[in-house]
Amino acid sequence: MRRISFKLLIYTLILLFCMLVLSFFLQGNIVTNGFKANLKNRMIQYAKDISDKYRNNLDYSIEADNIANIINGSVSIYDANGNLIESHGRFMFGRTRNIERQVILDVLSGKTIYRTDQKTFQGSILITLGMPIINNNKIIAAIFIHTPLHDIQNDVRNVKNQIFILFIAALLASIIGAYVLSSLFTKPILKIIDAAKAIASGNYNIKIDIKNKDEIGELAKTITFMAHNLSKTEKLRRDFIANTTHELRTPLSIIKSYAEAIHDGILNQEQIKEYAYSIMVEADHLNSLINETLELSKLQSGAVQINLQPVNLKDLFREIVSEINIIKGNRNFWLFEDDIIIEADLKLLKRAFSNIIINAIHHTSDSGNIYIKAKKENNLVKISIKDDGDGIDDSDLPYIFNRFYSKNIKKGIGGLGLAIAKEIIQIHNGKINVFSKKGEGAEFVVELKL
Repeated sequence: MRRISFKLLIYTLILLFCMLVLSFFLQGNIVTNGFKANLKNRMIQYAKDISDKYRNNLDYSIEADNIANIINGSVSIYDANGNLIESHGRFMFGRTRNIERQVILDVLSGKTIYRTDQKTFQGSILITLGMPIINNNKIIAAIFIHTPLHDIQNDVRNVKNQIFILFIAALLASIIGAYVLSSLFTKPILKIIDAAKAIASGNYNIKIDIKNKDEIGELAKTITFMAHNLSKTEKLRRDFIANTTHELRTPLSIIKSYAEAIHDGILNQEQIKEYAYSIMVEADHLNSLINETLELSKLQSGAVQINLQPVNLKDLFREIVSEINIIKGNRNFWLFEDDIIIEADLKLLKRAFSNIIINAIHHTSDSGNIYIKAKKENNLVKISIKDDGDGIDDSDLPYIFNRFYSKNIKKGIGGLGLAIAKEIIQIHNGKINVFSKKGEGAEFVVELKL
């Protein structure tokens, strides 16, 4: 399997190589054209300098001779009839003379000639500039400047060689840079891969040490957060299995003991009826436990579809209190009187609030009080269910909505009932919180959207 760092290195090098090659040829052409343009401008300026001195009857011969030496070429001047007046610099085996005879009439007619289409006997391109010398709007002479291009070609070749050396150096630097960058880029990815493999093998206790502030860093944080949540989920799963096993084992043990006593025939008729009744109670307990477990699983899996409809909270709580009348004993219920209508699933919401109220009954004395209030705040309704029972320890408050938490503390708080209530409230996009002090009762506050 090819590593991503290798692929990234290859792709980067290909891109850099193409860019460098293109840059090499472009710079070579730019240098060549620049030299040629500079030479043309210089030759025109030289011709103007000689022309000015010729028109003003100054000593132009020295100027022409100097220019011929500078350009390593030749300078020729012809009169208005096309006769050669002076020639300075390289002879070039008569080559320049032949060129001049072809174009001298055009220059004396007023044209400026610049040609690069001829060659010397050595094969070098010959650059020819022909310019008329004008005085008082009259052509009085013609000046020709010739220079072979091989000197410029040598200069261009030297520059191109330097560019080529720079190209090789840039290519080597690119290879090293691409390797370093690909390693730096893929190093955090390899850490993420190792972390993903650890998670897949069941090791959730990981922390990816990546300091990047980009998308890779966000991915590392997300995977670390995911591993943490998976760790909590796995712990909850193990706790759920352990607690469920414990919850099922107790009634099954009771049922088995009573059934064995009946089977052995050591009981009288009254005892048989009493034991049979106990078996029925424990069977109901088992059935309720199984149904609640399935109900909670459905709620948590999102398999429950809610049927929204207008619900009057005052009527809902009156109905709940009426139905639990058989277990409320002498406890006093204090209900709000305002009509508050919300959109909710009547059956699910009734189940949630029933569980909270039954939990309050179990933790309140027979002559205790339970207060149910509701009020609107902005676009929310806050429902408070408060009792004056024994309250909840601060250490237990964060866990009372966990499944079967009632078996983990001395006096039993939470269980499946509160876990189901919380899931139903969350399905309605609401929130539930609990506030309590030991010995001062507990208050459950539910927030729902109007």
